[in-house]
This record gives sequence, C-alpha cells and structure tokens, in this order.
Amino acid sequence: MTENVIGIRFRQTGKLCYMDPWNFSFKIGDNVIAESERGIEIGRVVSLKKKSDMSNLEKVDKIIRPATKEDILKDKENRILARNAMIKCKQYIKELKLNMKLIHAEYIFDTSKLIFSFVSEERIDFRELVKLLASEYKVRIEMRQVGARDEVKMQPNLGICGREVCCRTFLPDFESVTIKMAKEQGLQINMPKISGSCGRLMCCLKYEEDIYKENAKDMPKYGEIVKYIDEEVKVIGLDVLNKKVKLRVGDDDSSRIEIVGVDQIERLNKNKKGSE
Repeated sequence: MTENVIGIRFRQTGKLCYMDPWNFSFKIGDNVIAESERGIEIGRVVSLKKKSDMSNLEKVDKIIRPATKEDILKDKENRILARNAMIKCKQYIKELKLNMKLIHAEYIFDTSKLIFSFVSEERIDFRELVKLLASEYKVRIEMRQVGARDEVKMQPNLGICGREVCCRTFLPDFESVTIKMAKEQGLQINMPKISGSCGRLMCCLKYEEDIYKENAKDMPKYGEIVKYIDEEVKVIGLDVLNKKVKLRVGDDDSSRIEIVGVDQIERLNKNKKGSE
C-alpha cells in the first residue's frame, strides 16, 4: 500500500471512505470507480491525506480505477433508468395497496443492484413487490425503509433560513439534537420554529453548542443578583454568544436597563441559581 490515501464520497453527503490510490495520481474533484459496501460505485475525491497523518484508521479499501468520460455518461444513464424504475415501482405499490411512500430509487454503477428507499409508519411486507420488481428488471432489488430526516436529505428542500437544507448540502451524518441545546442558546421552545423540514429539531442547533457551553461557564443565571459599579443589580437578560448581560440598574422608580460585558460584573454567589 502507498503512503497516501484519498477520501471519497459516493454520494454528495455520504460517508467519507478512505481508499488506496494504487499507482494512480488524483486531485480533489476527480471521479473514481471503486467498490463500496453496496457494490461497484462511482465516487468523487474530496480529500487527500498521508497515511501517517491519519489516526485510528481501521480499514483502507482500494479503488478499481479512475473514472472515464464513458463512466460518467453511464452514471447519468443509470440515474435516468432509476427514475423510470421509480415510476414503475410506484405503480406496483398502488396495485398492491401498500402503505408506503417511495422517495428514491438508485442503481449502483454496474447496475447489478437497484435500491429503493421508502418511508412508512409501519412495518411493510414488501416481498411481493420485490418479486415483481426483480422480474421486471432482472437485477437484485433492495428495499430500504428510512426515517423522516433521510427523506428530507434525499429530496430538494429549503430550510427556515431560505437555503437548501444542511443535510443535503454538506452534513454527512445526523447528530443528536436536543431541546436542552435550544434552551442553552436562549431560544423560545416553539417547536414549529426550531424544527426543520423533517419535523425534527434543526441540525443547526448543534453548530454553536460548544461555544455556548464554554461561554456559559462565566455567565450568571437569569434573575441572579450581581454587583455592577458598587451596586447590586438583577440580571434580566443573557447574550451567551457575545458574553453580555442585560441588567436592571437602580430602584423601581428610577431604574434603567444596561447591557454590559460579563467581565464588568461581579458574581456575588456563583452557586446561586437566581429566581425569575
């Protein structure tokens, strides 16, 4: 094996696979033919690394060869064939009265396998469907039941930000997202506003979690009494990301609101939770 490895993705946001390039020379963006866990596929080089720079590398597969113009053309033809197969599969689903929603169809590169992805709220007995499809296309048929997040990832969708959803553009894996993350970021727990197109919590809640946790270590609690310019005042708002606090200064008759950096206040009791 050579000292270099190349990182390949077989789908836009699929799992990153490391491959031995043999004696071929590659650059980022090149197409290759390689064998994945699904079979022979066409992929794209997205990273170049030295084996010595990689830690905990369990397995490095080998590519078969660089992709040619004919391979790229064949891949496009496979996509057209898969779309036609999807139309036919939908017809069979309707005829068999199966409670499932077909969302994607895909041939692997050598067309030895045709993979259908679907969503359903129940277990589906699709054995008869597989028989019909196998008889129609004379290839191995694979049916994959996926979740709501996978459904959004496989089809064009816009997020609440107006851009295409992250899972379809650059996120290779789904990470756990919790309500606690939204609370730590000071967001109102309004589920429609913090949920993505899939109906699950938005993946972007995860992006700033680490910096919120780090900044929160130095922040007082909402409602906590702190010392500001020799006066005890109440915290009425927090900007954790910018490490600022909103204070109510003065008595009830002549109070004012000030926004200051957390380094300008003194915590009277760091263990005090405060009250709203």
